[in-house]
Amino acid sequence: MANFFQVIESRVRLFWDGSPWRLFLSFVGPKARLSWSRKSKSGSKNRVKKKSSSVICLFIWVWLPATLVGSEAANKTATNNATVNRSPKPAKLKISGFGILGDRELKRMLVTLELSGRKPQFFAPSFVEDAALILSSRVKRDGFLKPRIAIELTLDHGGHMRISADELIENPLPRPLRIVAVRFRIRKGVLYHYRNLTFEGLETIPEKQARSYFIESGALLLLKHNRIYTPDKLRRGLNSLTDALNQQGYHQASAEARLVQTDDKSGAAIIRVQVKQGSQSMVRSVREEFFYDTNSTPSHIRTLFPKRPYSTFWVQDLQQSLRTNQLHSGYPDVTVQVRTVGQALESGKTLLDLVATVHRGPQVRIGEVKFEGEKKTRISLLARRVRVKRGELLDRIRVEEGRFRLAQLGIFDTTDLAYEPVDDHTRSILYRGKEGKQLDFSLLFGYGSYELLRGGFEIEQNNIWGRAHHARLKVIQSFKASSADFTYTMPEFIGNDLDVFFSATGLRREEISFTREEYGGGVGAHKYFKPLATDLSVRYNYQILNAADVGVVVAEGVTNSSVGSIITDLKHDRRDNPLYPRRGYKIFGTLELASEYLAGDVNFQRLEISAAWHHSIGGGRLVSLGMSHGVVLTIGAPHEDLPFNKRFFPGGQNSIRGYQEGEASPRDSTGRLVGAETFTLGTFELEQALTPKWSLVLFSDSLGLARQVAKYPFDSGLYSVGGGIRWKTIIGPVRLEYGHNLNPRPGDPAGTLQFSLGFPF
Repeated sequence: MANFFQVIESRVRLFWDGSPWRLFLSFVGPKARLSWSRKSKSGSKNRVKKKSSSVICLFIWVWLPATLVGSEAANKTATNNATVNRSPKPAKLKISGFGILGDRELKRMLVTLELSGRKPQFFAPSFVEDAALILSSRVKRDGFLKPRIAIELTLDHGGHMRISADELIENPLPRPLRIVAVRFRIRKGVLYHYRNLTFEGLETIPEKQARSYFIESGALLLLKHNRIYTPDKLRRGLNSLTDALNQQGYHQASAEARLVQTDDKSGAAIIRVQVKQGSQSMVRSVREEFFYDTNSTPSHIRTLFPKRPYSTFWVQDLQQSLRTNQLHSGYPDVTVQVRTVGQALESGKTLLDLVATVHRGPQVRIGEVKFEGEKKTRISLLARRVRVKRGELLDRIRVEEGRFRLAQLGIFDTTDLAYEPVDDHTRSILYRGKEGKQLDFSLLFGYGSYELLRGGFEIEQNNIWGRAHHARLKVIQSFKASSADFTYTMPEFIGNDLDVFFSATGLRREEISFTREEYGGGVGAHKYFKPLATDLSVRYNYQILNAADVGVVVAEGVTNSSVGSIITDLKHDRRDNPLYPRRGYKIFGTLELASEYLAGDVNFQRLEISAAWHHSIGGGRLVSLGMSHGVVLTIGAPHEDLPFNKRFFPGGQNSIRGYQEGEASPRDSTGRLVGAETFTLGTFELEQALTPKWSLVLFSDSLGLARQVAKYPFDSGLYSVGGGIRWKTIIGPVRLEYGHNLNPRPGDPAGTLQFSLGFPF
C-alpha cells in the first residue's frame, strides 16, 4: 500500500512538474473554474462532464502505470524519475535597506555583473566578497560615504554566518564554502552634501556656471539630493571646470580644492576651490605640411590664420579634419601631428604658431569583403547593405558607415569590424555580427484622462527569411478603445535606404459623440534622408470607415464609406531629445488624397501639419511653442464625399487641455458635437524645474476652428489656460495638468483635469 501511494505521489509530481502542463493549466485552469461555477442547468451538466473527464484522466495517469508494472522496481523507477525531473533550487539573493526601487536596482546589477544572468545552485565566497565591494561603492556614489552593510549567509548544511562588508576586506571568507542564501542589509547613514561652495580666482567663467559642474543646477529647489558631495564628484567637477577654461584658451589653467571640511553628523561639506587661469593662448597661424609616400620633404604646404583660442579640443578637431580628408582618398594609415614652433606675448595674450605634419602612408584598396557570425541572414543582403566593394579605395569612414548600417537592420546584437592585410596596398574587410533573437514579446501599459487605463502587447519578429524582414503586431485595449496594428517591413527592397512595407489596422473607439470603427490596410515605401534628418513615406491605403451612434447627419459627412487614398507622411526632427526636448524643433505633416479612382467611394483631400520649438532659458526653465493645423477639402458636397471619421475633433491632453478628447469640436443646433473641417491650434508652455525629477508647467492653448471649410481658417475660437506638475520617468513625463476654459460655450466644462504620459507636442 505504501508503494502504491509512492507511485501516486511520483505521478502527481511528474504531472505538475512538466512545463507544458503548467503552461496549459495557467491558461485553461481559470477559464475551467469559471465555467464550472455557473448555475444554469446546462452548466451543471457540463460541470459534471468536465469533472468526470478530469477524474478519468487523472485516474489513468496515476493508476495505470502501477497496475501494469506492479513491481517494486517500477515503483523505484517512477520515484527516481520524479526526483530527476525536479531541478535543484537556485541560491537566494536578497538586498534591503536602499528603498524598494533601489534594492531592485542593486540586485539587478549584481545578477548582471557578477552572475551574468545565471541562477547557480550555490554562491561562492568570491561572489559575496565582490558583491559587498560593488554594493559599498554604489551606495557611496549616491552620497552615503560611510554605509554599513551586514551580510547574512545560509550554508548548504544549514549553518549560518554573519559578517560585515568592512570585515571582508581584512578577513575573506573561508574556502571552500557553499552558500545557498545571502542577504545584504544596508544602513546608508547620513547623506553628504554641499552646504557651501565658493570659488577664488575665477575671471572669465561666471560663478553660476562653475557651480553647475559640481552641483545639479537648473532646479528651483536645491534639496540635499541635488547637492550630493563625494570625493569622486568633486574630482570630476574640478576636471570639468579645467576643461571649460581650456576651451577658452587657458590651456595652463588649474583648479584645486583648497579647503574641504565635512561634518560626519549632518553630512554637510564646505568646499573652497582655488582657480588659476594663467594667460590666454590664441592660435596665430597653422602651417600644414603634407608628406606623400616616403618623401623626406613636404610635397605640399599651406598656411592658415585661424585666430582662435588654443585648446586640446581645438587641436583634436584640427587633426580629425586633416585625417578625414586623407581617409576619403584611400589612405587608412594617415597620421597627423601638431606642435608649437613659436610664440609671442601681445596685449596679455600668448600668440602661438603651430605646424601640422600630415604623413599619408600608402594608398590602399579593398581586397575581399567577408562576413562572419551570420547563421540565417543571407550574405547577399549584408553585401548590399555595407556598400563597399572589392577593388575600391579603402575609405575607413565608408567602411565604418557600413557597419552602422548593418546594426540598423536590427538583427544583430553586436557588430564588429576588422581589417586583414593582403599586401602593402590591399586589405580585406571582415564584418563580424552576432545575431539576436528573432522573436520578441513586450507588454504595454499606459493611462490617459479619456481612455483611462490601457494595456496590451507587442510581438516583433526579426530577420524573416534571412532577409532582415521585420513583422510587428501591436494590440491595445482600453476602457474606450480596441485597436490592432500589423506592419511587415522589407528593408532596401527596391533601392538604397528605401524600405517597402505592408500594413493592416483595426480600430473601434468610443468617441465623445460617436463610435469610431476603422478597418483597412495598405502598402507603401519609406526613405530616410540623412543630410536633411527627414523621414518620407508614401503609401496606398484602403479603409472601411463607419461612424456609429451618430444620429441623423445631413451636412457633416458620410457615416459609412470605403476610402482608397494615397497618403504622404513627412517628419523632420531636429530636437535634442524626443522624450525631454530642451532645444530644437520638429515638423510633421500628413497629406491624404482620396478618390473614387483608387477603389473608394469618396473624394477628399486632407492635410494636417504640426510644428514645435523648444528653447532653454536657464535656471531650469524651458519655453516651448507648438502649432498644428488641419483642413479637409471635398470635390463634391461633404455629405457625399467626406467621411464623418475624417473630420477634426480637437480637445484632450495633447490638444486644448480645457476639454476632453473631441469635446472642443463644433456643435450643431441641437448641441451635438459634429467635428470641424478646419482648425488651428497654438500652444505656449513655460516649464520650471523644481528638482531633477519634478517640474511645474504653465500653459496657454488657443484653438480656432470652423465647422465648414468655407469659413477657413476659422470662425470661432476657444481658449484655455492652466498649469500642472510633471514627473520625469525613463519612458517620458508623467503629467497632471488642469486646463481652465476662458470662454466656454453652452454645454462646455469650466475646465478639465488631465492625467497622461508623454510630452504634449
